[in-house]
Amino acid sequence: MGAGRPNDPGPDMPPPALYRMGRAGRRAGPPLPPPRRSARLLLRLTPEHIALFRFLLEAYDNLAYFTVLERRTALLKLVFSPQRERAIRRALSEMARSLPFTVEDWPLPDLSLPPRPADRA
Repeated sequence: MGAGRPNDPGPDMPPPALYRMGRAGRRAGPPLPPPRRSARLLLRLTPEHIALFRFLLEAYDNLAYFTVLERRTALLKLVFSPQRERAIRRALSEMARSLPFTVEDWPLPDLSLPPRPADRA
């Protein structure tokens, strides 16, 4: 570190803007509207792999968060922005190389649709 400023990378390192991982050359588009609902997926893995899954998920800049629904069977609910679904699926496919798990769609119906009328017998 340089002596002048505490966060100065020093004379041999490029400025921080030049070595940001994955952001070079990418242009920011217009801001996306906020989603009305979060997207969800179910994950099944062995209970001893939950900590490793958390570690790997945090490595993807907290793209999503999860809740353990069933501890003994390691059923996880993964929650993320629906606008980031492609990125989360890509991250999950990369994580699957290091960790065995299965991904399932969230079983709840889309609540934004009006309910169907009940059949009368």
